Amino acid sequence: MNWSPVEVELESIVEAGEEGVIDQLAEGQIPAAIFRQAIKPSDCEAIMNRLIKRELLFDPNEAIPVKFREESIPEGHYREGNSDQALKAWKTNPQDSQKLRIDIGSSLGYRGSDREAFLTHSAESNRLFDVLFEGLVDPIKTLYEGLSRIAPNKNVMTATEPDGRQYGRAIIRAHYGGYSYAPHFDSVRRREKRTDYQAYRFEHQFAGVLVLQNTVLNGISAQCRIHQCFWTPDVQPYLTANNFQEYAERNQIPSADVILQPGDLYFFNTGCIHEVPGVAGEDARVVLASFIGYSREDSDVFVWS
Repeated sequence: MNWSPVEVELESIVEAGEEGVIDQLAEGQIPAAIFRQAIKPSDCEAIMNRLIKRELLFDPNEAIPVKFREESIPEGHYREGNSDQALKAWKTNPQDSQKLRIDIGSSLGYRGSDREAFLTHSAESNRLFDVLFEGLVDPIKTLYEGLSRIAPNKNVMTATEPDGRQYGRAIIRAHYGGYSYAPHFDSVRRREKRTDYQAYRFEHQFAGVLVLQNTVLNGISAQCRIHQCFWTPDVQPYLTANNFQEYAERNQIPSADVILQPGDLYFFNTGCIHEVPGVAGEDARVVLASFIGYSREDSDVFVWS
């Protein structure tokens, strides 16, 4: 079976009759929906220049400032429920001092164990995003517009708690030094078990990712590989031991590589096992990303960081 990403047009998807794309993602019929050049590479470059100028990110050709080492998120870590203990999604070697992940925004997966602190941090992040892109193309707006195109009959909105407080509307993640994501899945409901958040109610979880900058080494760039395999308890031991490839080969599981350039936007189902191999190029791999909650019977589609 040909399991390949679907490419769609940002301006004409509804007219082209692509309303079923989001359900195809939910059912695992396609690995991803891609909007090529949702924003121009020159717009990505302008955004990157601003992030570095405002010291939200750093130039990898210069010494790494201490604050970024302190803020870096370790490879493969998340937190579950209300526990403040950082768990490993997979086994990792000791953290390489050059492998850094810097978040601009509020990660529910990493900060959500303390609900009040997360919502307070999210409010601060949203205030930053209110002004960060002034005079530039707003990549967050572009991501929401793309999502609205594949979910045309839904109310696409930033995830909100009953008291009106919002989650972070998106997050910028910069990956330095070959920072990687081993095969894993993401789920507020099934992995992080965040029962005290409204995002828990959705049956399906997707990700939206807009590439701002690639890293390249010997002509190879860091790209997402998605496997046609939803997470189940039977799969978990292979993820934990970091030998999912053995499981995939034994069960002849297809996979798809999502090859992207700066300005490309794509959506995929995070319940499918996926990975991003590390490429230690000169530049950081930088994306604007969000998680997305979707249920066919729910009129709302929630977006969060």
